[in-house]
Amino acid sequence: MIFFSPAYLWFLPLISLPVIIHLLAKRKSKLIDFPSLKFLKLLEQDALRKFNVKQLILLIIRTLMILLIILAFARPNLNLDKGFRFYTQAVDLMVIAIDNTASNRVDFDSMTGLWLKKLGTELEDKGFFVVFTGITDLEVKKSADEIQPEYANIYSGDFESRLAEQIDLEQYRQKSITWLGDGQDVLERLEGLAGWNKFLLWKPVFNDMGISSVELPTRGLRQGEEYQLRVGLEHALEEQEAQGLELAINESRQNQVVIDQGVNFIELKARVAEAGFQEGQLELGTDEFIYNNIRYFVLPAGGDIPVQIIRSRQSPDYWKVIETAVKQVGLNFEIRIVDYSEIDNLNLSQGGTVIIEDASKLVDYSWDRFKAFLAQGGQLILFGDGGKRMRELLRFDSPIKEELNQFPFGLYLTQAAKHDLKFAPLESVISQNRLKVYKRFGTFTGELEETWIRFLDDQPFLGATSWQEGRTIWFNSEFGTIANNLPLLGMFPTLMLQLCQLQELKDQTDQYNAEIGDTLHFYPPVLEGENIPFSIQRPDGTADYLSADSNYTVQYFATTIPGIYWLARGRQILQPVAINISTHEAQAHSRQYDFQDSELYVSEQQDELIAEILKRNSGLALWPILLSVLLLLWVVESYLSRIKST
Repeated sequence: MIFFSPAYLWFLPLISLPVIIHLLAKRKSKLIDFPSLKFLKLLEQDALRKFNVKQLILLIIRTLMILLIILAFARPNLNLDKGFRFYTQAVDLMVIAIDNTASNRVDFDSMTGLWLKKLGTELEDKGFFVVFTGITDLEVKKSADEIQPEYANIYSGDFESRLAEQIDLEQYRQKSITWLGDGQDVLERLEGLAGWNKFLLWKPVFNDMGISSVELPTRGLRQGEEYQLRVGLEHALEEQEAQGLELAINESRQNQVVIDQGVNFIELKARVAEAGFQEGQLELGTDEFIYNNIRYFVLPAGGDIPVQIIRSRQSPDYWKVIETAVKQVGLNFEIRIVDYSEIDNLNLSQGGTVIIEDASKLVDYSWDRFKAFLAQGGQLILFGDGGKRMRELLRFDSPIKEELNQFPFGLYLTQAAKHDLKFAPLESVISQNRLKVYKRFGTFTGELEETWIRFLDDQPFLGATSWQEGRTIWFNSEFGTIANNLPLLGMFPTLMLQLCQLQELKDQTDQYNAEIGDTLHFYPPVLEGENIPFSIQRPDGTADYLSADSNYTVQYFATTIPGIYWLARGRQILQPVAINISTHEAQAHSRQYDFQDSELYVSEQQDELIAEILKRNSGLALWPILLSVLLLLWVVESYLSRIKST
């Protein structure tokens, strides 16, 4: 039994009032002279007996009437299925989970509103403890008005554990959750709520098409050059009309195509019309749901890739030969060659790639500088064995051992190289046994994240490992003809170009293009003594002002809408970042969710859902019965009180 208004039970001591009044109203007996004591005693006993029985009945009736009044105001409710335990507080929990993710933004307002307040009020009248939460963070609120739509994913953790952090679930006899949304992932996310009543107010999505992915160029771009974008598309299962896909660069339309039903990938051509950052926008012709119809991207174009080379002078100077070859071909490299004695003159603030010809010549101070360079997104290419500091960057567990062989070690190309380094003639060079390595360093333990070339005994010869925001590439040999013939191969400049442009691609995908909900990390070129604040212009035109931290990084947390965020210092634009909703939320939704054979009650009608919730959680209201009994007792009390004692 549940009391919906348990506060009235504090008035139960009032049932003693009839007893107190009865005792106070008891009159004293009067002495009456009577001629015969015999008849007096008989009369006294008979009257006293009649008086006590009547007063006792009235006392009981009046006590019961006060008890029934108090209980009726306390509004008892009996659920026979749950047994006859007594509760004096709300024992049923109702969590109303509102889908406030990106994919449900269009219908967010229609799924909330006055009807939701009505549902909460009706459930509270039935003895429920009602709370609201958005499914992006499962942060419990007392009002649905506190929940706002977000560009975010569904909470990825365990629902019950998250709710248990905020609510004592053990105190509730019955737990229910009502999910309001488009049905995406509802079964997967609620399957862990064992023993809960589960309801879904479903707003199905019809005929949705979305941009699921954008593949950017795998090389640096120069002014006037054409390039291709590969766009991934998703369709709802229903038939739908063809839609247009439009490409705009720097707010100028460059290309458009028609997307037919069933087309999952399409390539668009674009051109670098002006140097600098290419602010791109891909937009589908609007369909019923537009949350996944726009994608943003940023490509740096028109500038040269900084490449700084630290080398020892030797004859011939292979790096000078490579520099001349790069200039003759017109590759977009800005090459600078310095000796080890000039290593402190490196400009590491401009990013790009730094090549170390012999890592063993680096001192601790230099390693510290290069770690900071990597942390800001730079790329470090190392030859040879740099000792403990290098092993820390490559995450090798034990010291490496130098191995020298008069015959070249055998090599083969991995699938990763065939994919990432497909423009360099590595495969033919290795298959023809033209790449010869005589000196290497046995790694024994540890492994690179990516390995492009291996020795036949499966030790890496060329591979890469990420380190914070940057990347370290390692050649398992020294640079020189005694160790290998890499400097003599005509493919070496092309290989260097691809290694440097691979880092440019990483910058494009990681540094310039992000997802909603991430903290944006900007790496501005900060000079000593500068105190001009940074500003970040949001896609909606508003601006925020921040300062860099001790690592010269600007961290920005207010990424709440998709679009281009521009980092500026004064009037100078330093870096843009394009952010979109996540790939998961970009799926094209349809009404083809299978809710059959599940514990979930699904309805598309608000009134139908409310009726089912109240039906499943309703009990027998006892207060009308109590009032009926009270009326009956009042009639009996009125009749008895009019009967005279004889």
